[in-house]
Amino acid sequence: MLYFYSIEIAYRIFYIIISFVFCLVIGFWHVQIWLLIETYPFLQFSNKKFIATQTTDLIDAVWIITFSTSFLFVYPFFVYQIVLFSKNSWYEYQIHFIIKLFFYSLMLYIISLLFCYYFFLPILLDFLSQWEIKQTKSILNIEIEFRILNYVQWTLTFRYVFCFIFYIITFFTCFFSFLLNSTVKYNLLKSYRKLFIFFNILFIFLIIPSDFYLQFFVISYSFIFYELIFFFLCYKRNSTYLEIN
Repeated sequence: MLYFYSIEIAYRIFYIIISFVFCLVIGFWHVQIWLLIETYPFLQFSNKKFIATQTTDLIDAVWIITFSTSFLFVYPFFVYQIVLFSKNSWYEYQIHFIIKLFFYSLMLYIISLLFCYYFFLPILLDFLSQWEIKQTKSILNIEIEFRILNYVQWTLTFRYVFCFIFYIITFFTCFFSFLLNSTVKYNLLKSYRKLFIFFNILFIFLIIPSDFYLQFFVISYSFIFYELIFFFLCYKRNSTYLEIN
C-alpha cells in the first residue's frame, strides 16, 4: 500500500514540477509583458526612467518576476493535486470544506491583489516619488533615481505582505463576527482591546510611510474603531439582559 501511495505522490510531484517549468518558460518568453505589468502602477503617473547600476540587475529582476509569477500560477494546481491525493482518505464533507476554503481564499487574495495593484500601490508610489528637493537657490538638491531591481523586490514584497495582512484581518473579522457569540466577543474586547489596537497599529505602520499626519490618523482610527465596536457590544449585551428580565 505504501508503495502505491509513493508512486502516486511521485507522479503528482512530477506533474507539479513540469507545470512550474512550463510557467517559467512562458514567463521568461513574455518577460517584457511582466516587466510592464510590474512597473505600470508607477509609470501611469510618472515619466521617470528606471536604471540598472550593475550588469546583473536586469537579469535578477527578470528572474525574480518570472519565479514569483510561476509560483503564483502553479499554486492552484498544487492545491488541486493535494486534494486529489488526499481524497481517498477524507470524508465527503472534508473535501467540500477544503474546496470552499481554497476557493474563498483564492477569491480574497485576488480581490486584495487587485485593490493593492490598482489603488493602494499607485497612491503610495506617487507619494514616495515626490520626496525630492529641487530649489534654484538651495545648496542641497535631491533627485530620486529608481533602480529596477530594488523596485521589483520592494513592490513584490509589499504586495505579498499587504495581501497576507488583508487575508489575516478578513479571516479574524469573519471569525469574530460569525463564529463567536456576543458574550465571548464582549469578554475578548474587554480584556484584550488594547492588545488588538496595538497589533493593528503595528501592522499598518509596516506598510505605510512615516508621515506624521497619516500615522496620527491611523492611531485615531484604530482607537475609535475598537471603542465603537466595544460600545455596540455593551449596548447589545444590555439590551439582551433587559429583554430577559
